[in-house]
Amino acid sequence: MISVIIPTYNEAPVIEETLRRSAAALRATGDDFELIVVDDASADGTAERVEALAGEIPVRVLRRPGRLGLATAVLDGWGTANGDVLGVLDADLQHPPETLTGLVDAIHQGADLAIGSRYVPGGGTSDWTWVRRFISRTATHMAATVLPLKLAAVGDPMSGIFMVRTSALRDAQLNPLGYKILLEVIAKAHYKKLVEVPYVFQERERGASKLGARQYLEYLQHLVRLAVGTGQFLGWIRYGIVALAGAFIDVALFATLVKECAWPPAAALPLAIEAALLSNFVCSEVITFRSAAVPAFHPGVLGRLARYERICVTGALLNFLVTLAWIWRGGGMLTAAAVGVVAGGAINLLLNIPAIWRTWASHSPDVTRWNQS
Repeated sequence: MISVIIPTYNEAPVIEETLRRSAAALRATGDDFELIVVDDASADGTAERVEALAGEIPVRVLRRPGRLGLATAVLDGWGTANGDVLGVLDADLQHPPETLTGLVDAIHQGADLAIGSRYVPGGGTSDWTWVRRFISRTATHMAATVLPLKLAAVGDPMSGIFMVRTSALRDAQLNPLGYKILLEVIAKAHYKKLVEVPYVFQERERGASKLGARQYLEYLQHLVRLAVGTGQFLGWIRYGIVALAGAFIDVALFATLVKECAWPPAAALPLAIEAALLSNFVCSEVITFRSAAVPAFHPGVLGRLARYERICVTGALLNFLVTLAWIWRGGGMLTAAAVGVVAGGAINLLLNIPAIWRTWASHSPDVTRWNQS
């Protein structure tokens, strides 16, 4: 059976259409299903409208005493569900209920976790302004940067429509905060295959958005909590130590070549930068990403090195240009090298962390590549 949880708070204008379209999409799969609406004491009669449909479609209401949050609503709904596959759907029709059919198909084909995605081929956002697109992409990139081993290769970890096998949640200690329950599931569920199913996000036509400053703050808090809870924070400490060692090698070798060996700065910089990159790569293999299941220098090391160098070329180029510019303006050699290292490191931190970490994550036996539908 498939159990789909639909959290609601004042969604009376859209809830009937959401339920009818969801039921039609699930009937098309041929599976038994139930819809569970978890309502946070809506004052507009949302729960009553759901109950009026119970004779037509398999739906029931779980009433909660107040506005307690979307993520906890999902957990409460899952706690009463009968299905061996658990789903989530936002009630606002911005996530087309017809996507449920594709998610069930993905589960039938062996997925443990199926996600509706705006950011895979075939997906998209309807008429968003560039500002809204930028905010969405930034939030997605931020999640992948904070939790790169879990989220770097997931196109849309912010999605509000997904399904997961009950078995994948066994022994997973879910402790979500705010409204992005999928982040918690991706970070903590025990899945082998993840499939992203494309959908086109629609603009809300009825009802009001529930997002505000509080929800955005909870999102940031949730990321930090996940980083600590999943052990990612310790990985970041190891990564930071490796990066500092590479920075020292860069500055020290550059200064030695220029001052002791009389090399021109433009000739010394590439060698110093490359030495730092190689040091970072070796230390990442030996320290940051090594585990009992993934030994250092396991097969594919040359491919990982080539990928790592390719990803870091933007930061390396900026390091080179900033260092020379600083020297040209009369700055000291050591200061110039240090400023260049900071500039290049900042670019990698802001833009390239998910790709850098995916260099190793894609080769981990604990992570299986998924199909993009």
